[in-house]
Amino acid sequence: MKVNNPGKKDLDQLVMLEQETFPEAEAASRESIERRLKAHRETFWVLKKDGRIIAGINGITTNEKDLSDAMYTGEDFYDKKGRWLMIFGVSTLPDYQHNGYAAKIMHEVLQETVKCKLDGVVLTCKENMIPFYEQFGFVDEGVSESEHGGVVWHQMRIRRRDIKRDYKQDVIDCIVIVVVAAVLAFLLGRFVILNCNVPTGSMLETIQLGDNIIGSRLTYRFSDPERGDIAIFKWPDDESQVYIKRIIGLPGETVEIIDGKVYINGSDTPLKEDYLSDEARTDVRSFGPYQVPEDCYFMLGDNRPNSADARLWENTYVKRDKILAKAEFVYFPFSQITWLGNGAEY
Repeated sequence: MKVNNPGKKDLDQLVMLEQETFPEAEAASRESIERRLKAHRETFWVLKKDGRIIAGINGITTNEKDLSDAMYTGEDFYDKKGRWLMIFGVSTLPDYQHNGYAAKIMHEVLQETVKCKLDGVVLTCKENMIPFYEQFGFVDEGVSESEHGGVVWHQMRIRRRDIKRDYKQDVIDCIVIVVVAAVLAFLLGRFVILNCNVPTGSMLETIQLGDNIIGSRLTYRFSDPERGDIAIFKWPDDESQVYIKRIIGLPGETVEIIDGKVYINGSDTPLKEDYLSDEARTDVRSFGPYQVPEDCYFMLGDNRPNSADARLWENTYVKRDKILAKAEFVYFPFSQITWLGNGAEY
């Protein structure tokens, strides 16, 4: 069972809990509970069993240091950023008493007090209940001025520094955070992004030797690769290796390289490749023509004189399902952060 904050739908059960655990003179009215629930639901805590509220604690946060009867009758003392938590009631249905349910909720409330960095918690109780609260570290400050219900109340207080931390829960919380982070990282890496380091200079000057790249796995799940994209893919000669090159030829196209210039489908005009450096343009070799099969792509590096790309591979073309991601940007070194875009036209 988990301690939770109740909602509006729980009003009837909260009223029943109040009526069955406190004498009529001490119990809050339905109107009062409804008002409190609406104003400060976050300072209500309940424990449910089979959908039924069996125990609960409620109160307010305030900057007042002592609990007064006036706090029960209105919301004037309530301050969401108050330093003290004033507990109005700790209750357990008669059939569920002496099973540690109230203690479980009190433990959770005290741990939340620590997490929220409140100064502490104050409550009033009858003399016979003093030992119960002392087990949590509450200190009896003597008889209160409260006349609530016409009985004698003792005010008890515990300061944040005296609350025993639940380090076991802290460890569990840390483990959960680490596990969730690891799962998210795995899912992101498996289905959303791809992180890779470029170990060669085959894409100079667009991508530098040693740059770290983020690629989008999602891009090619919703659209086809386009000419000019920088793609991350499995090398067709050895699929255990991942390469990064620029898409030049699309499925069904004819690609020919004449004097270092790329021509698509026999065009008289060479492919416009503004991303190539002056040094890359010194490569005046000729290759092809290449007839790109359906569902395949022809890849070249931007550093044409020094790129082991489709011109030299045994298996010339990259199949569509072997393209892992579209390279989106260089993220490291930070001085080289660059968005990578398209740019090949003919």
